[in-house]
Amino acid sequence: MRIKQISLLGLLAITTCVALSISHSITSYRLWHANKELTTLRQRLELIPIEDVRQIAARQLPSSDPRVRRWAVRIPITGSKVLYANWGTIPLAEIRDLRANSTHAFSLVPDPSTHEATIVLRVETNATNPKHGTVTFEVGDSKSVVAIDQEITSLLTGETACSSASIGEKPALRPADSPMTLLEIESNQTPKIGFCLWLDQPVTQNVK
Repeated sequence: MRIKQISLLGLLAITTCVALSISHSITSYRLWHANKELTTLRQRLELIPIEDVRQIAARQLPSSDPRVRRWAVRIPITGSKVLYANWGTIPLAEIRDLRANSTHAFSLVPDPSTHEATIVLRVETNATNPKHGTVTFEVGDSKSVVAIDQEITSLLTGETACSSASIGEKPALRPADSPMTLLEIESNQTPKIGFCLWLDQPVTQNVK
């Protein structure tokens, strides 16, 4: 009877230890996840520390995928901006045409509490035809997917020799009524192939 009692006590102790270990593991994971989210939130809130709220500011966010670019944009309280994208066999000097038929426009609605919006540019190749692809524009909660031809796919995936410039991790500032280029890419070959993503004033047109 004594041996049976010891065995039950031992089993209870083992069960308790296992339960405590599982509980500790779950708590540790939740704490790690919470700390990770807190760090991300802290970084998010400190992305664009500017003194003059009348200016527009932007900063590129970290991305582990070379085909995904992300930015945070702070819009002045009294201002408004639209995200524009244009590409094709067009020199960069001529590509920022707000009224061109090839220009895509996307509404930019910032968070009312922070006056910030997140922009994501995602490039993907087709599984059945890798020479062609799509470019996805994620602006806040909205998403638009646009098919791109072989030349633009090659340009955006880095297969075509090119030069590029982008807003970096250090916040860039512009006057509220000035345009701001987030990303521009131009091929080294002739004729020039260009891609541009920029912010500018709203114009009378169909904005997605």
